[in-house]
Amino acid sequence: MSQADIHDSHSDSAAATGSAPETPGRPPFWEKGYGDMSVSTMGGPNHDIVELASALPPRARVLDLGCGEGRNAFFLAGRGHRVKAVDISAKGIRKVERLAARAGFEIETEVADLNDFRPTGSWDAILAHGVIDYLENPVWRELVGEIRAHTAPGGWNAYTCMLFTEAYPAPPEFLKAEFKHSIAPFELAGVYGDWEIVRHDRYVKWDQHPGIPIHCHPVDKLTARRPGGDGPAPRIEMVPIGDRVMPRDQFDGIDMGMDAAELLARCGEPAVIDRTTMDGVQLGVGPNTTVDGYHLSLWYYGSSVIYVVNDRVWGRALYNSVPIRVHFDER
Repeated sequence: MSQADIHDSHSDSAAATGSAPETPGRPPFWEKGYGDMSVSTMGGPNHDIVELASALPPRARVLDLGCGEGRNAFFLAGRGHRVKAVDISAKGIRKVERLAARAGFEIETEVADLNDFRPTGSWDAILAHGVIDYLENPVWRELVGEIRAHTAPGGWNAYTCMLFTEAYPAPPEFLKAEFKHSIAPFELAGVYGDWEIVRHDRYVKWDQHPGIPIHCHPVDKLTARRPGGDGPAPRIEMVPIGDRVMPRDQFDGIDMGMDAAELLARCGEPAVIDRTTMDGVQLGVGPNTTVDGYHLSLWYYGSSVIYVVNDRVWGRALYNSVPIRVHFDER
């Protein structure tokens, strides 16, 4: 798959949180899941945030913009960090608050539209997963400038954006939510040319949300570190994915919710399985709002990657960039 297959000029989006206005009579697609305490709309924490958690100082100040129902905020608060979670969805924020109270976590919350919200103070990490692509280009650029300015020396910014193309167009629910297609390929990375870019992943991922059929996200994921500070240096390792190519019909036949044993029987042994376990209460997947222990495995069949959570498939991706692992020495 070529870079042109994934990226086109001026495109972008995300998994579900957002800054799109909630049009009366036509709520954005994420509202269905956010308003239901019996489901997990987006799953547990992003694997790049799980990596990054090891680099944060104790009791780090973390700002999660477009937090949704709190997949990353919940995880980081559970590790003792001081998290503020911001989202345009009042339902999402109420869900964050209720889940945090149930788990005994402290998370500061705010309902806000990122067209108007600007950070203040100093933060060890600022996250924006699946949200700035709902802003017009000048607006997200101004916001990102403020995000950079309010990140402490040695601190971190982490983004996930969508770059929809003709080959991978935005699903109708994204268009109804007023997705802006406002980010061009490598445009966000260019803004961080004076920082250390630790992760810049480019892939197309398929997954599913409550009430929404399987759909794809052409992802541009960026993690960057502000110069200065005294935190642990990242060690970057390429994943040894091998040269096996999974046939496309086999890849497309992998269903959400498939048991890991069936995945193995159908596709055979992958070149690599990267396993990560998050102990304690975490947001779950699908009908499991929370789970006691979140076991994430990435099964690599060459550039085809299958996401397995607690022994069931919850996503699949085709990578354009070389998959990497980022390691930090625990503080």
